[in-house]
Amino acid sequence: APVASEAANNALSFDGVNDYVTFGSASRLGASNFTIEVWFRRTGAGVSTSTGIGGITAVPLVAKGRGEANGSNRDVNYFLGIRPSDNVLVADFEEGANGTTPGLNHPITGVTPISNNVWHHAAAAYDGATWRLYLNGALETDLTVNQPVRADSIQHASLATALNSRG
Repeated sequence: APVASEAANNALSFDGVNDYVTFGSASRLGASNFTIEVWFRRTGAGVSTSTGIGGITAVPLVAKGRGEANGSNRDVNYFLGIRPSDNVLVADFEEGANGTTPGLNHPITGVTPISNNVWHHAAAAYDGATWRLYLNGALETDLTVNQPVRADSIQHASLATALNSRG
């Protein structure tokens, strides 16, 4: 009988300048309740981007959007990254059309600095009420939001970059 082999240890390596993965506009990745997570090993500074007015500026790890417009389907669905000023995790999403303030950013910030050349697990989760940020399985911070996410965003989903609606 065939025996399943163990998965090999594999990873993508990005140069921090122009390497990334895009999933396109990926409407099926538009989420109102979600957990986004990634294993990463930071080896350099990377390139920062913004999630827009009232949001964050960070090196993207996983994102569906970046700062482009407010109060439309070109808002950020979700963003998880590293803030370069202090090397902590940050995450953000913009409020959906049925929210109190459509287009409003809801950023959260971790507390533990990310070490270079060490594998880390990052996760951000939103259950429709509470926004949570985790590093290596430990809760870094949480924020009660109780507002809908811009799940109908047409911005592109990506790894190691953040793309607008044109990709």
